[in-house]
Amino acid sequence: MAKICVEKPLAGQRVLLVMPKFFGYEKDIRSEMERQGAIVDWLPDRPFDSSILKSVAKLRPDYLLPFTDVYYQKVLEDLGTPKYNKIFVINGQTISYKFLQMLRISNPSAQLILYMWDSIKNRPNILKNLSLFDKVFSFDAGSAREFGFRHRPLFFSPGFKPSLNTDFSFHMSFIGTAHSDRYEVIKKVKDSLPVGLNNFWYLYLQAKWVYYAYKLTQPNFQHAKIDEFNFEPLNKKIVQLNFSESFAILDIEHPNQTGLTMRTLEAFGSHKKIVTTNEGIKEYDFFNSSNICVIDRKNPKIPSSFFNEEFIPPSSNLYESYSLHGWLAEILY
Repeated sequence: MAKICVEKPLAGQRVLLVMPKFFGYEKDIRSEMERQGAIVDWLPDRPFDSSILKSVAKLRPDYLLPFTDVYYQKVLEDLGTPKYNKIFVINGQTISYKFLQMLRISNPSAQLILYMWDSIKNRPNILKNLSLFDKVFSFDAGSAREFGFRHRPLFFSPGFKPSLNTDFSFHMSFIGTAHSDRYEVIKKVKDSLPVGLNNFWYLYLQAKWVYYAYKLTQPNFQHAKIDEFNFEPLNKKIVQLNFSESFAILDIEHPNQTGLTMRTLEAFGSHKKIVTTNEGIKEYDFFNSSNICVIDRKNPKIPSSFFNEEFIPPSSNLYESYSLHGWLAEILY
């Protein structure tokens, strides 16, 4: 992990941030860069709210690139076509080689940085753009090894911090999108939990049509009921409040990923115990079997003793290295 400085290392620098609008993380990252002295312009990767277009962007992003190129060019012209010191792209799902090349030519001294917070298996189209970047990072250790990226885990944002609350409303909570096999895993976790625990489940889907599409195409949704899902994302402050009121957080990573989810780091930042299907968490420097219970996604077992032992806090240096400040320090400096 990079050493964290207390100065303003981005003072006077202009940064172009290209990343998705995603549960407010774009605001957190932009605010932290501005706090460190940067002037930040933001271009939304995947610049539309329609769940249908989001699906197209995932399956066939090439269909959308001519339209996003025009949109990005117009935004930059409205900004006065500024010159940038750093161009920071997160995921780059709807940013084309042509547009990146234009950015490179018009900003010859800028550093172009790519951070992948999704697996290359889920975003293979980014591979054609790699030659245009000076540095490439991935949250996913498997992708980093396979493609020669630098491995850097995600972060927790400032609102996720240890709570003084010791009177928990929930023994365990899960808040997240019901993608892949998450619904099936949560059903198995529910059935395996010791009797008498009070838990909170919030499975999010982007729209009701997504639920019906899953019912038709995914075997593990065959017996799912619509009232088991929510179609509005929770406000981040509500998520943070839920964390403060929970003893442990359940994490279920996508089967195609080996990297740690954002929820894992937010639980760590909140000093919460973690129950996770991600076996790879054992390789990280903050792993502590007293704080983290790794379960089999097909046959989850959580010992009742896990809920009786208090969270053991990490060292302050280790804790800060996974903060948003620590994340930017390793990627941008």
